[in-house]
Order: sequence, then structure tokens, then C-alpha cells
Amino acid sequence: MVVIDADAHVEEWAATFSDKYLDPAWRERRPEIVVTERRVHWTIDGQLFPRFAGPGAHSLGTPTGAGLGRETYTNLKPESLESLELRDPAARLVDMDREGLDIQVIYPTLFLARLTEDPDFAAALCASYNRWLGDVLAGQERLKWVGVVALDAPEAAAREVRRIKELGAVGVMIGGTAGTRMLDHPSLLPFWEECAAADLPVAIHVAWSCPPLNNMFDTLYYATQIPFVFPVLMGYIAVLGGGLLDRLPTLRVGFFEASCQWVHFLTDRLDHRYAFMQKVARVTNAAPPRAQRRPSEYLRSGQLYISGEVEDALLPQAIELVGEDQFLYASDMPHVDREPFSARELQERADLSASAKRKILEDNPRRFYKL
Repeated sequence: MVVIDADAHVEEWAATFSDKYLDPAWRERRPEIVVTERRVHWTIDGQLFPRFAGPGAHSLGTPTGAGLGRETYTNLKPESLESLELRDPAARLVDMDREGLDIQVIYPTLFLARLTEDPDFAAALCASYNRWLGDVLAGQERLKWVGVVALDAPEAAAREVRRIKELGAVGVMIGGTAGTRMLDHPSLLPFWEECAAADLPVAIHVAWSCPPLNNMFDTLYYATQIPFVFPVLMGYIAVLGGGLLDRLPTLRVGFFEASCQWVHFLTDRLDHRYAFMQKVARVTNAAPPRAQRRPSEYLRSGQLYISGEVEDALLPQAIELVGEDQFLYASDMPHVDREPFSARELQERADLSASAKRKILEDNPRRFYKL
């Protein structure tokens, strides 16, 4: 069996936004690495990333340090800088071999935060990242990658989907909201249409994507719970209830790194309100659900995938609800809060069938990413 890690990460460094990749029109606003008394940060338009305290707190593993040094947070990780930042892809292969991972699909780290309120600048940062990673991983058989887009600029996001397809990406990562807009907002339709046309899956990944939600929390403990995870659930509501799967029947969408233990609860709530809202719409000015079917009917359509955690207590029940063909394995390497040797942990579970393990580790990610 080939073990496919459907969600690993790179930790961006200075090269990501170097002159080689960032549009020169934005050179004066290039993200820079700065050193404070306690930590190393990115500064973008005068804002620090990460921010470990205060409203909008969030946690990122990048930057790893200043120059070639490792800062305190990075010292909690066993991987080398060459592996963390993919300065040398061969170094990542060594880490993968140690944990029995044959293929990794690489996701960003810095773009788990909302970096700017300027849509054009956001698009330029995404394009720089995509050019950089497409260059670094060109020709790599065991290291695949997904691109990023700025949903605040939907037309530019659609163009970027076409570009990352040409660069070799196998998918597109977004947060669970487009700022304060839900993912089924009409303005985002060009993005969704282009993903379907390009046959690239969309990974709705945990991220601090909704500013009002982020700013409610000023401690990192809380910030890594609700504002980081709940946008994925908001994305689930939008995708299942917003009619996107009816309009784009070839579209594939995954929900990443939010566990799978919410699927029963939220699907049940969506189903419970589906018929009720249709009745209410007939006697009020409330809009009925745009989805043509009850949300639960989409689960086994082959369009939806879920990246559960290998230790999820309710994984067998989620598989019973959704089916073996819709779950993906993810290591989250090299983030510090991941479970090392997680593929082995999944294989050792006694409450999962051999066929489910094989599908989660190989068959399903191969189908989701068209590997």
C-alpha cells in the first residue's frame, strides 16, 4: 500500500516573496521578517504574523527564525530547516521515510491567517507563493502541492486557479469563509466554476478566515478553537446548502483538519431545517435552501471528502454515515501540534476495517487529487 499524506505543510521563508516570485509592483510592500524581544514575526502592511496574544490572536510556525537560526517555537520540531521550509525537498523525503509516508500533498502555513484587507495585494501574495512552490517542487514525484487564492478578489482567484493548474498544483486551498462572506456567495461563483473546469479539488482548511469571529478571542487557547475551526463548519453549510454541488456536479470539495466528530451533528441540523425552511419560505420572505436535495443526500455523492484525525473516537461512526470512500489521511507535518507517526496509529486501530484503512491512506486521496 502506498501511504498518501493528503495534508502536510511548508513553512514559508524569505524566498517565498523574493524578487523572483513577487510581482515587482508590490516590492515596497513585500512581507519582511522582523525580530522582537520574544519572537520572530512576519510584518505585512504594518501587522505582525503570528500574534500570540490580544484580539485576533493566532499561531503560525513561520517564520522559523532570522537568517539560518532557529527561534524558540521551531526548536520544538524535529525537522531541519531544509525540510520545514522545503529549501531542500530531499530533506523532507527523509522525514517522510522515517514515518512511512510515500507521498505528501503540501499546504501553506502563513496563509492560514488573513494577511491583508487589500484584495489586490492578497492576490499578489498568493501568486508569489504559488510561483515559489511550483518552482521548488517542479519534477518532484513524491511531493505534490495545492495553491492558494484570494477570495476577496474572485475574478483574480479564478485566473489564479488556471495558473496554478499550469504550474502543477493538484488542488486549491481556501478558508471556510471569504472574510465575512459565506462560500456560496454569488460573487464567488467564477472561482468555483473555474475549479470545476480545471478539475482541481477545493480543500476548505482550518484557518482564521473570518475577522469578526477572530477578533472575539484574545487568548491563543480560545483562538485555536472557535475562530480557527468553525469556519470549516461554515464552509460545510455553504457547500451542502448553497446549491454548488447541483450547479457543478464534477466539483470535489474536502473539509480539512477540523476532525470528523462534528459531521453527524451538523448534517442532522441541516437536514432538520431543510424541509422546515421550504415551508417557511412559502409564507414569508425568507429564502428557501438553494440545494436541490437534503444535505445528507450529498454525503455519498463522491463530491465530498473529509480529513479526519487518526485518533478521532467517532471515526467509525462517521465512516458509517458518510462511507469509506470519502475520508482522507493527513499528517499535518511539520506543525508542532501534530501526532507523529500518525499513519501507523491509524493502521493499528482495531475498530476500523482493513478496507477502510487502505482507502483512507491511499485510494481516497488518489481519487480526490487525481494522482
